[in-house]
Amino acid sequence: MFKVDSEILKNQYFPKAIETLKECIRIPSFRQESKPNQPFGVGVSKVLDFIIKNCNDLGFKTKVAKDFKYGYADYGDGEKLLAILCHLDVVPPGNLEEWKADPFDPTISDGILFGRGSLDDKGPTIMNIYAVKYLMDNNFIPDYKIRLVFGLSEETTWECMQSYVANEQLADIGYTPDGQFPLVYAEKWILDCDLIGTQKIDYEILGGEAYNVVNDIVTYKGPKIPEISKYLTKNKINHVVQEESLVVKGTSAHGSLPERGVNAGTWLFKAMFESGINDVWTNLIANQFHNNFQLEQIFGDQTDESGMLTANIGILDFKNNSQRLTFNFRVPVHQEVEKDVIEKFQKYIKPLNLDYKTVAIEPRVFMSKESSLVKKIMSVYQEVTGDLKTQPAAIGGGTFAKSMPNVVAFGAEFDLENSSMHAYNESIKVEELEKMLEIYTKSLVKLAKF
Repeated sequence: MFKVDSEILKNQYFPKAIETLKECIRIPSFRQESKPNQPFGVGVSKVLDFIIKNCNDLGFKTKVAKDFKYGYADYGDGEKLLAILCHLDVVPPGNLEEWKADPFDPTISDGILFGRGSLDDKGPTIMNIYAVKYLMDNNFIPDYKIRLVFGLSEETTWECMQSYVANEQLADIGYTPDGQFPLVYAEKWILDCDLIGTQKIDYEILGGEAYNVVNDIVTYKGPKIPEISKYLTKNKINHVVQEESLVVKGTSAHGSLPERGVNAGTWLFKAMFESGINDVWTNLIANQFHNNFQLEQIFGDQTDESGMLTANIGILDFKNNSQRLTFNFRVPVHQEVEKDVIEKFQKYIKPLNLDYKTVAIEPRVFMSKESSLVKKIMSVYQEVTGDLKTQPAAIGGGTFAKSMPNVVAFGAEFDLENSSMHAYNESIKVEELEKMLEIYTKSLVKLAKF
C-alpha cells in the first residue's frame, strides 16, 4: 500500500511550493483589458504562462486552450478523470493604501504569508500541484487520470470554465480547493444584477470594482459636502474632503459575507439622505438597502439549511440621467431564483421608475450528505486529519463545483469565520499551507484509486 512520508513532504516539497507560490503572487492576475491571445488581460495571461511552464518543468503533461481561456496539467493515463479545478485570477487589490505591504510583493510576518491570491486561490493551487508532484516522483499510479485545471476568470465571468466544459473531458470525480474543510455540500445560487435609473440628479458618485466585493471606497461630487461630512464624522466613517469632492472609505469584504464589511457607498447615501438630499435613490438606499443584508421587506425570510439570503452592493456609478447600482445576491439552495428573487425585486422597484437587469446567474450546488462522493471525501479527510467532529458545510460563496457534475469544494479554508478572501491584506498561515499540502497529498492517494 502506498504511504506518504510526511517528513519528506514537509522538508523537501513544501519549501519549493512556498517559493513557487511567492513567484505566482508577484504576478498581478486580476482581470484587465482583453488583448489578442490574452482574453482576460496581460496579467492573467502571464500567470497562466508561469504555471504551465512550472508544471512542464515538474514533469506534467500540459495544455493551453486554443482560446487561451484555461490550461491544465495531467498526471496518469486513466480513462476516467479526477479533476482538481483551480483558478489563477484574483480580485483587484482595491485601495493600495489599505494594504500593510504591496499586495503583489508577498511577505511572511509572524508565520503568516500576505499577498493577493495567497488564499484565493493561488496558495491552494500550488499546494495541489506539489501534492501531485510528490505522487509522481514516488511512482504512485492512479487509476484516474489526475488533471489540474487552471481557470482564469473565476472572479468575474467564468468564461474559462464555460470554454473548458464545452471542449474537454468532464470530471468523473473531483474537487475544487476553493471552499473550506472538510468539504462543502451546498453552495447558494449567485445572482449578479443591476438597478438602472435615468433620474435627473445634481450629484455624481463613483466607486466599487466588482459585484462580489463590499464597496470600500466611493467618490462624491455634489451639494452639501459639509453636512455629509459632519454626519459621517458623527458615525465614525472614514472620509476625506477634497476641493470639490468627498471620498468615503469603508472596509472591503467578500460579497457572500457583506455584514463583515463597511459599505462606503451605502454610508454615503445614508449621509446624503440625512443631510436633506431627498430623491428616489437616496430614499431607497438609505432607508432600505443600507446595512440591510437580507432585505426581508422585499423577499421575506428565505432561510433554509444553507443559510439566509444575502445582498451585497458592489459598484455605484451615478451621474445626471444615468445611474447604476450593482447587487450580488447569495440565494439559499432550495429557493427559485427567478420566482423568489428576480420577480419580487422587479415588482418592488417598478413603482420607483427604475429598471432591473440580470447580469449573471450561477447555479446552486447541492449534493446530499449521504451521496457517495461526499461520503468518500469525508472518510478520506477524517482518516488523514483525525478530525471526526467537523461536518460538511453549506456556504454562500460560489466555487467551480458549480461548473460540472461530480465536483465539490474540498478545502482550502480552515477558518471561514476569519477569512481574508477578497479583503485587504489577504493572507494565510504558513502552517496551514503545510497542512493543506499533506491533506491533499494523502487524500489523492485514496481518491485516485477506484
